[in-house]
Amino acid sequence: MIINPTKKALPIFNKLVKTKDASAAKRFAIANPFFSWHANYYSLNRKKVIILVNDLTYATVVLYDINAKNKSKLDQFIEEGIQAAFVMTGISHENIDAYFKIAGSIEVNAGFNRQVTGAMTNLVLMLQRSNARYLNKLIQTKLMNWLMQIPFRQKNYIFAKEAIKKAFQTNLSIAKSTPELPKDTYEVNKTWTDYHQWDKYENDQTLFTNDGTKYEQVRAGIQENNKLLLAEFQNYLTKVQGLSKKVITKHVNNAEFLIDEFLTYYTILTPLKASNYVMEYFSDWFPRKAAYSVTELKSNATSIKKFFKFMEIAGEISQSNVEIARQGIKEGMELGIEYFQMLDNMEDEWE
Repeated sequence: MIINPTKKALPIFNKLVKTKDASAAKRFAIANPFFSWHANYYSLNRKKVIILVNDLTYATVVLYDINAKNKSKLDQFIEEGIQAAFVMTGISHENIDAYFKIAGSIEVNAGFNRQVTGAMTNLVLMLQRSNARYLNKLIQTKLMNWLMQIPFRQKNYIFAKEAIKKAFQTNLSIAKSTPELPKDTYEVNKTWTDYHQWDKYENDQTLFTNDGTKYEQVRAGIQENNKLLLAEFQNYLTKVQGLSKKVITKHVNNAEFLIDEFLTYYTILTPLKASNYVMEYFSDWFPRKAAYSVTELKSNATSIKKFFKFMEIAGEISQSNVEIARQGIKEGMELGIEYFQMLDNMEDEWE
């Protein structure tokens, strides 16, 4: 069983066994979310309250007053809390025993699933605002029961108890996680055609004459080729980096916006030329056209860095192109952040 605390909560779990291979543990958690839990804590009256949320079902465990003296038994408390959560759902002791046997001993990794972390943060806020009275009871079953009656949008508003019952019917087994492949052994399945065939259109002003039909046709051809490139980028993120489906979709969509929209907005540019234009993208075009915050800007930069690395592995650009892109992203981000700061200052002046 994998416990994935937030960075802030990691010191609380330092007495427990730390996983030897963080990457393998993450891939296991992604493949087996029923046996993976995210964790965080908050303080109440100088006592630490730990909350754990199951990655698959959002089953919730609340442990009160975990201190330096008793955190050496935290693995025991976690198992007892999980058992209590399952019992109140109506799961038989036989099935609960089977769960723990399959899950194995507790190992600590690190939080990675933003969807689960977001749900956990909302639960913490609810606990903080509830003014709940804590008794001398370590496992807070009443609070757990209350929290598991809250439906979450991420789960299509399914209640945790309903999800737990379903999980015991369909997920009481270990799925094989995708092995991580070293980048030099990853075999790219190149289904797209050579982008150099479009080089001749880069400065061709005749594309925009008359009604621009020629421009639209050339642009459509590049975008069709981009679909094949992005499909392999998605495959790379899945097999090599072992990311969750949601995160992969975000990275692919961000890369698609760069190569489908920005690079063909003013003229005809293929992904091969992207490294020379990312500073303009992050400093001006993306903040004005699409980004709503610095956070979104930074998230997009993470995706584009991964895309350039994939392009290098695919043999489409050189390592020097990747370095140019990294520097361009860095400089563009600095200017993009300044843009948002300027907007914030303008809003303050108008208030």
